[in-house]
Amino acid sequence: MKKQGLVLFVVMCLMALQTMAQHYYIPLNRDLYDRYDPWLYKVGSGFHSAIKPYVSEEIAAAAPIDSIDNPARPDTAFNKKWIGRKLRSEHLLEVHEDDFFLYGDINFELSGGKAMEDPESRNTYINSRGVSVGGTFGRHFSFASTYLESQARFPTYLDSAVRETFVVPGGARVKNMGDKFDYGTATGSISFSLKKHFSFQFGHDKNFIGDGYRSMLLSDNAYNYPFLKVNATFWKVKYMVLYALFQDGPYVTNDEESFRRKYATFHYLDVDIGKRLTVGVLEAIIWRYDSTRAFDINYMNPVIFLRPVEYSIGSPDNALIGFNMKFKLNSMSYLYGQLMLDEFKIDEVRARNGWWGNKQAFQLGVRTMQLAGIKGLGAWTEFNYARPYTYQHRSTATAYAHYNQPLAHPLGGNFWESISSVQYHWRDVYGEARFSYARVGYDYDSTGAPVNYGHNVLLSYETRPDEYGNKTLQGLDTKIIGISLRAWYLLNPKSNMMIGAGISVRNTSNKNGTDDLTQFNIGFRTALYNRYFDF
Repeated sequence: MKKQGLVLFVVMCLMALQTMAQHYYIPLNRDLYDRYDPWLYKVGSGFHSAIKPYVSEEIAAAAPIDSIDNPARPDTAFNKKWIGRKLRSEHLLEVHEDDFFLYGDINFELSGGKAMEDPESRNTYINSRGVSVGGTFGRHFSFASTYLESQARFPTYLDSAVRETFVVPGGARVKNMGDKFDYGTATGSISFSLKKHFSFQFGHDKNFIGDGYRSMLLSDNAYNYPFLKVNATFWKVKYMVLYALFQDGPYVTNDEESFRRKYATFHYLDVDIGKRLTVGVLEAIIWRYDSTRAFDINYMNPVIFLRPVEYSIGSPDNALIGFNMKFKLNSMSYLYGQLMLDEFKIDEVRARNGWWGNKQAFQLGVRTMQLAGIKGLGAWTEFNYARPYTYQHRSTATAYAHYNQPLAHPLGGNFWESISSVQYHWRDVYGEARFSYARVGYDYDSTGAPVNYGHNVLLSYETRPDEYGNKTLQGLDTKIIGISLRAWYLLNPKSNMMIGAGISVRNTSNKNGTDDLTQFNIGFRTALYNRYFDF
């Protein structure tokens, strides 16, 4: 009977395929999304911006996606030539048929700089080469794949992070541990849509929930992972189900040991309330995998609340509840916020006794896409906060992490952060100034010995030193100040090829001393994904 039901479902899905706006996923890149956002965040647009990556036909319903993706170029002799078109307005390879489109690009990053650190300077660089291919069949099926092989030399604070985790922040595992690191990055997915209400994506990539720069629910901070995602959109509601395979390995001692697997199920419901307010609810379960436990079919249910299921089956797994909010002040500005509840007992919260299990995180922010009425000038500022032990669980096998990196904020837990940005663009010229101030309680006591004070999400909360009296910034209270300026020129919007330069200043201080970093860099790259080195 179950097999008959499955066959019937597949047949109904195939019968439901109809012609619609062309379907594909937009790569999860903030610079790309900034081009669409002035339309997507308009009052009454109805676009569910918190679920990323964006889907093309949903953008097409709210924004002129074709003109955004194909901006006008000067009608010069060079731009009309083959080399001019490939550099300025086309993919390197393009094949167009009535119901078929195929593209291909060469991906690269050639960037270098100088990191001036006390007591000496350090040459830094990233050298990446690879390819991207993708395409659409008809108007309901698409595929995309990218690969990059990289060598990099980082400033000291990033170099130390890589050596501790065997992973480039936001990227893959490293292969060589000399004075540089070798690593490869791969993404790939296939997707299709049914009518205008359902879309399906199976791939190896990242996801993001939220309207801010960071996410306290699910971010693209960690490396790519295999997943199956279903989106359902109807009336004023968008519902996402995400099944994912994560890996961690905090106790590996070399770059050859395998990370341990774990699974995750995410349910996210996003609802428009009127024309200005959108509220979302997230349910996340991280469930361990080992040789003694079979695949748990309970967590594959796409619509049920999983917390009661956990109790009914005596589950040892990690359950989290999150909330997302967006309120449009006008068509160019909005407020946004998030709340993540990793553990919540109202009696313990009211007692204010520092119970370790008060594990919550939140975000508050505001963004405008037209500051002071100046076209092209935008700004945002946000505040992020996480109590000690937030995102930790009994073991790494159920921690809210992947590839030794937090699935939410890159600082993990036991911190607060204020981060702001001002951006300006005119035609193909872009610039950004960013400032951040963070306070973090690192996992060290007064003697410098490692103690689990709630910062590292990979540690077990059972190793905490105290049941009560816990407070944010306990441990080694450290200030991190970051200032960065960058400017770039967009050569080709199809491949997001750009040339740019920047300067960043980072100051870290605690009772043990101060570290200062000033870094200059210049580069030529195809920017395919977000990168978070500002932590």
